[in-house]
Amino acid sequence: MRKHYAVAGVIVAVVVAGLIVVAGTRSSDKTATATETGAKGASASLPPGHPSIAPTSSAQAQPDYGKMIGALEAKYRKHPANTKVCLALADAYLMNERPAKARALYAKVLQRDPGNEEAKVQSAMALHALGDDEQALSLLGDVIEGDPNSQLAHYNLAILYFSEQKADQAKSEWKKTAQIDPTTSIGRSAQNFVNLMDNSSGAPHPSST
Repeated sequence: MRKHYAVAGVIVAVVVAGLIVVAGTRSSDKTATATETGAKGASASLPPGHPSIAPTSSAQAQPDYGKMIGALEAKYRKHPANTKVCLALADAYLMNERPAKARALYAKVLQRDPGNEEAKVQSAMALHALGDDEQALSLLGDVIEGDPNSQLAHYNLAILYFSEQKADQAKSEWKKTAQIDPTTSIGRSAQNFVNLMDNSSGAPHPSST
């Protein structure tokens, strides 16, 4: 049986309301499901307390993805060729644990613009959420080979490594993300993860299974 991982992660800027998108839950089938943990131990999760992880007790911190997706779907129907709208909707689907829909939209962007780096990197996260890490890692590797300074690709690669319980490799990729440009939001976020992994004795580390 495929292992299940709860994955908190990828922070990307999208075009609506400064949305922060976090990569969705990984599932064993091709549809989005609720977050599950493996029977043999704790699932991989990012260190707690990170500013990108909204406290569950704060209603204001929890976006209404139903309304957001509805609004973006309406925009997409009017402007199906608008890349920004398409990517925003795909990101919202990914955050809302609908990776198959997200991947389909990323594919549409790449049909029109094969070099769109954001679509490639986010498509890798949709593949990850669908359980296809091999293809996700290959896609991220291709992006990094073409653009070694892609912060988003390095950041997402760290998430994949962390979900596979490869904490040292994840930390290395977050370090690279921060070193590329420590002034960006994703650079600061990556450095925060590195700091938490270095300094927080209470931060959980993936367990072996």
